[in-house]
Amino acid sequence: MLNKVMFFLPTLGGGGAERTVIQLANSFVEQGLNIHLAVCNIHGEKGKLLPEVNPKIQLVNFDCGRVVNALFPLKKRFQTENYDCVVATQTHTNVICAFAKKLAGVKTKMIFREVSTPSKNMKNEGLSKFILKSLVNFTYPMADQVVCVSNGVLDDFREYYAYQKQNLITIYNPVIDDAYFEKLKAPTSHHFFQADNQANTKVVMAVGRLTEAKNFSFLIQSFAKLNQEHPETRLLILGEGELRSELEQLIRDLNLVDVVDLAGFDPNPYAYFKYADLFVLSSNWEGLPGVLIQALASKIKVVSTNCPSGPMEILVNSKFGLLVECNDETAMTSAMKKALFENYVDYSEAEFEQHCSQFHKQNVLQRYLNMMENPS
Repeated sequence: MLNKVMFFLPTLGGGGAERTVIQLANSFVEQGLNIHLAVCNIHGEKGKLLPEVNPKIQLVNFDCGRVVNALFPLKKRFQTENYDCVVATQTHTNVICAFAKKLAGVKTKMIFREVSTPSKNMKNEGLSKFILKSLVNFTYPMADQVVCVSNGVLDDFREYYAYQKQNLITIYNPVIDDAYFEKLKAPTSHHFFQADNQANTKVVMAVGRLTEAKNFSFLIQSFAKLNQEHPETRLLILGEGELRSELEQLIRDLNLVDVVDLAGFDPNPYAYFKYADLFVLSSNWEGLPGVLIQALASKIKVVSTNCPSGPMEILVNSKFGLLVECNDETAMTSAMKKALFENYVDYSEAEFEQHCSQFHKQNVLQRYLNMMENPS
């Protein structure tokens, strides 16, 4: 009988991977399970999602900085807490978790989660790449199950690591629930949505960390061409990250200061969906972009790059939104224009509901629960 479960991840920063783990942990603790949430670093920005953690969850803060430093504290935890199952997220965290369990000599069920495409996300080359592949192929077979968040992630993982063991499965993230639809209703006061600006304005929005993966420079440059033809358009980007100053300079260089706003991190970006006219995902790579699923579920129009991986599965080959190739500015500008001013995609309500059901929390939670009780 499943009772005590530990979720292990590096930080509680503002990314989709962390938010998904919190959502899983919160849901299971409300079902009566004894849930521990173990982290390595929650200082400053790395702890911004801490308020979202259910107070019934026991937070285990190793406060050890880098994940590798959690090896022996994690081993001790395994030996003293008698967990029924541990669920680890992200490759380096998974590797350390496997070594800690082996050193502890316990029989705890172990599940790993892979949240992004390694061929794009991993920057290792030469010896470091060889070492990483060796570590993955040594440790991942120890897992009872390796959950990939999309079929694209699964295929890429197997190819990148030349991974042979048949313990990989796909389970989509639980990104749609009643709480999400409540968050949609919250008010927001951004100046792009004020009454005196709203009459003819068309607002394009995007959400994500200001990082290479999200490729917002590509989105801004594509939007610049759209705005030249349609000066009533605006671009709102929610998120923070290391590329802020670079993106701000690009906005100045393109004379877009009045029409593009890097509005910073907002814990409830979903409230903006009901005011915006279009959501755009411009990423170079993803695992399973939850915000694209959430935008789709809110019934806002969506445009996405066909990046590895997730968008093709989420939008079903452009059935539920428009797909463009990565870094094709002409195609992105054209898709935004089509979505805003021309004929958009067409689908039935029944098709839409059936498609979205696979991302609903209750369906996903049941799959995780079944797996944690009997992973094989």
